[in-house]
Amino acid sequence: MRMNSCPYCEEFKDGFSSEYGNRILYESKNFVVFPSLGQIVEGYLLIASKKHYIAIGEIPSKFYFELNAVCQKVRKILSENYESPLFFEHGPISSIKKGGCCIEHAHFHAVPVKIDILEDLSKNFKYKNIKSFDSLKKQFRKEIPCFYYESNFGEKYLFEIQEVVPSQYIRRLIAYKIGKHERWDWRACMGLDELKRTISKLKNKF
Repeated sequence: MRMNSCPYCEEFKDGFSSEYGNRILYESKNFVVFPSLGQIVEGYLLIASKKHYIAIGEIPSKFYFELNAVCQKVRKILSENYESPLFFEHGPISSIKKGGCCIEHAHFHAVPVKIDILEDLSKNFKYKNIKSFDSLKKQFRKEIPCFYYESNFGEKYLFEIQEVVPSQYIRRLIAYKIGKHERWDWRACMGLDELKRTISKLKNKF
C-alpha cells in the first residue's frame, strides 16, 4: 500500500520525476532503477519497488525472480561502466524497528566500490550465508530487522539486528572504508554533480 508520506511513492507518482529531474534509468514491471541522492561514489544506484512495501522482505515472493534479474542487470551495467557493485539493504520491519533505514520504502543500494564489508559487519552482528531473497521474507516474518549484504562477487549474507543501530549504518561504513567519511549522510552531501554524471553516463546503457 502506498504511503502518502513516502518520498519515493510521491516521486514515482509524478512519472519518476523530481526537483532533480527525471532520475529513472530503467524500469521492469515491478521495480525501478535510479541514482541515489547522496552519491558516495558516482554510479551509486537504487533498486526500488514501484508499489509501497517497507522492505524487500515484505515484497511478494512471486516478485523475487524479477528482482534478481534486475539486480543482475544492474551488476552488469555497473561492472562495465564503473566497478562490480556491492548491494545492501537496511531491512526495517516497522517505523520503530528500522534497522538503520531512513526511507521506509523497499529498496536495494547498488554501490560500485571494490571493497568487502563482511568482516566489518560481522564484528557486531551475527550473520549467515543465504541463497535467495526468500531468506529476507523469513526474517521479515520473524519481525526482527536485518542487514542484507551482497558482495562484489555475488555472495549473499543476512545480518540479524537485535539492537538499535545508527541511521544509514552501512553507508557510514562504506564511506569511512573508502576514505570519504564526509559523504555518508545523503542529506548533508547529496552529490548532485555525481548524480547528473551518473544519469548522463548510464541513461542509454540499460
